[in-house]
Amino acid sequence: MIKANFSKNETGQIVSFEMTGHANFAEEGSDIVCAAASILAQNTVNSIAELAGYQPLVDIDDGYLYVEVLSDLSAKQQTTTNILMNSLFIGLRDIEKEYKHYIRVN
Repeated sequence: MIKANFSKNETGQIVSFEMTGHANFAEEGSDIVCAAASILAQNTVNSIAELAGYQPLVDIDDGYLYVEVLSDLSAKQQTTTNILMNSLFIGLRDIEKEYKHYIRVN
């Protein structure tokens, strides 16, 4: 099972997320749950770099991804990052609605 955990600051903005595990919905290379969750997370990191103009802290390994927002951002970077991180949360939550035995979002 993929577990996605989001951390928020005191103002309710997502400041980091961690994804662990494997969906095990299907064989490697055919697992649509894993593919969907992975591309959403990867797209979020790439979009932060492209649209907010900075590289978040990233730690990645097999079955593991941790992403943390930098603390010294401009207001525009914070707004852009917040939209992207919330979009990731919504996307993963929607996957969870259909595949609740393979992904858990907190």
